[in-house]
Amino acid sequence: MDPQKADLRRSKLSIWAAYFNLRMMPHGGAILLPIILVTTGWVSSLTHDGCDYARLTGPAVEILTGSSSIPFMHIGMSAYRVPQFYPASNSWRVAYSSDCRPYSHPSIIEDRAWVASEWLNFSSIVVGGTVMMFLWSGNCITLRKNYWRSIGVGALLAAFLQLCSFVFFSTRLCHTTTKTFLDFEAGREIELSETNASSCSLFFASKCAIASICLWLAAGLLILMGEYPRPVPKLIAHDDDERAAMIRQKYPRIRTRMNARPNNSQQNHSQQSRSLA
Repeated sequence: MDPQKADLRRSKLSIWAAYFNLRMMPHGGAILLPIILVTTGWVSSLTHDGCDYARLTGPAVEILTGSSSIPFMHIGMSAYRVPQFYPASNSWRVAYSSDCRPYSHPSIIEDRAWVASEWLNFSSIVVGGTVMMFLWSGNCITLRKNYWRSIGVGALLAAFLQLCSFVFFSTRLCHTTTKTFLDFEAGREIELSETNASSCSLFFASKCAIASICLWLAAGLLILMGEYPRPVPKLIAHDDDERAAMIRQKYPRIRTRMNARPNNSQQNHSQQSRSLA
C-alpha cells in the first residue's frame, strides 16, 4: 500500500475518532441503568413462540378446532396451540413442546385490529431495538445532548407502540358468538349473553409485552427527566508534571503523599545549587 494513502486513511480515522470523542465509557456509569432497562425491555418483547399471546375461550375455540369439547386454546398473531386431555388428572393441559399450528384461513380470521396489532408490535420492536443500539454505542462514543433526548423520546415511543398493539384483544375472533367457520366468514352472529361469547385473556407473550412497556417507559422517563450525563473530559498528559496533576485531581487521597515527595525538577535544582556552591 502507498504510504501516503495509508497516512491519509489514518488521518481520516483520527479525525472521525476525535469528532465522536471515541473512547471507553465517555459518559461514565450513569448510562448503564438506561441500557439495562432498554435492553431488558427489548428482550421481553421478543420472548414468545408465536402462539402464546392470548388465552381464547368460548365459541371461537370450536371455530378453529372443530370440536366442542375443548374448553380453551392458546392463540398468537400467526399460529395457535390446542390443549390435550389427560385422563389421569381429568384435565385439559397444553404441551408446550408441541409445535404451533398455523391458521388455515388467516385472511378471513385476521381483521383490521389483528393486522394493526401485528404492525404496532413489529414497529415497537424496531424502535426499541434502535434505541438500544444507540444506547450501547454510548459506551464508546459521546452522545450529544440532543441525541440523548431523542433516545428518551424513542424509548417512550416504543412503549406507546407496544401498548397500542393490545388492540389485538378487540379482534372479532375474541368476541364472536358463532361456532362454525362458515357463519364466522359470513359475519352471522348469534344473540347470546356475554358469558357465552368468546373472550381473550392475557397470556405469556402479552404479559411479557406489559413488562417491556414498563421497562421502556422507565428508561424514557429516566432519560428525559434526569440530568444529562456529561462526558468526562478526555485529558492527555504531555509531560510528567501534567500526568501527576491529573493523578492528584482524580485521586485526591494520594495528593498528600505526592506533595510530600519532591519531584524531579526540585531535586535537579537542589543538586545544581549544591554544585555551584
